[in-house]
Amino acid sequence: MTIIHHDAWTAGTADGEQVWEAGEHGSALYFGPQSKCMPLSISGKYVAITLHFNAGAAHILGFPDNTEMLNRIIDIDEFFGRKIPLGAMVPWEEDYESWLTTLENRFLRPLVEAAGFETPDPIAVDFERQCLANPEITVEEFSVGHLVSKRTIERIIKHTFGLTPKQALRRARVLDMAAALLDVARPEDKPEIELRYFDQSHRVKEVRSFFSMPPTQLKNGLHPFIRLSLEVRQRRRLDALNRLKPDEIGPWRDPNAEPRSAPQQTE
Repeated sequence: MTIIHHDAWTAGTADGEQVWEAGEHGSALYFGPQSKCMPLSISGKYVAITLHFNAGAAHILGFPDNTEMLNRIIDIDEFFGRKIPLGAMVPWEEDYESWLTTLENRFLRPLVEAAGFETPDPIAVDFERQCLANPEITVEEFSVGHLVSKRTIERIIKHTFGLTPKQALRRARVLDMAAALLDVARPEDKPEIELRYFDQSHRVKEVRSFFSMPPTQLKNGLHPFIRLSLEVRQRRRLDALNRLKPDEIGPWRDPNAEPRSAPQQTE
C-alpha cells in the first residue's frame, strides 16, 4: 500500500497504462502481487509512504483477493468507499514517525479489530519466509516439512500470493539476482545468489523474463524505483536471516545520507 503525494505516477498494469494523480491530500494506492516488473514513472517530485503487509494479512483486513489483483493497482479510498481520503489523515508537515503512528491508529488498527484479530495462515507466513531466506527450496520439500500435500500448498499459496508456489520461488530468486546486479545485496551473498542458476544463459533468461531487459542493461542502468524496491526486499531478507540488528541499516546504504543522520565526527 502506497500513499503518493505531489506529482502524478504512471504505471503499466494488467488494466493498461494508468495515471494516478496525487491530488490535494495525496492518493492511496494498493499494489497487487506482480508476476513481472511493472513500468513506473513519476512526472516530477514525489513523497510516498509505503506499508508492506505480511503474506495473507491484506486479505484478512478486507483488501481484494490477490488472485484478482495480479499486476494491478487500485485506489484504496474508492475500494473502501472512504469519505475522508486516507492521505488527508497524514500529517505531512510532521515527521515520519507521526505519519506511521497516525496510519496505524486511525486506519490499520480499526481494520485489525474489525477482522477479529485474525492471523494469517502459518503455512503462508512460513512460505514467505522461505522466499526470503531459502528460495531454492522445492514445493515438494516445503509440503513435506509441513506434513501436508503438495496440492494443499499450491492452493494456500495461490490464494495468498496470487501466484503458484513455483512462480513465487522463481520470482524470489530473480529479485535476489537483481539485487546482486545493482549492488543492493551483501557482497558475501552474491556468489550464493549466482549459483542458484545453472549457467549464464539461465540467468539471462530469468532476468529478461521478469525485468524485460538483460542483466547487463539492468546492472548498468539507473532504475531508481527498482533499486528502492530491492532495498526493501533485501532488508526484509536480512531480517529473515537474522543478519541485521533492528536499528541497523542495510550495508548498501550510506549512513550519512539517511534522513536524520547525525554528522560523523572525524579525528
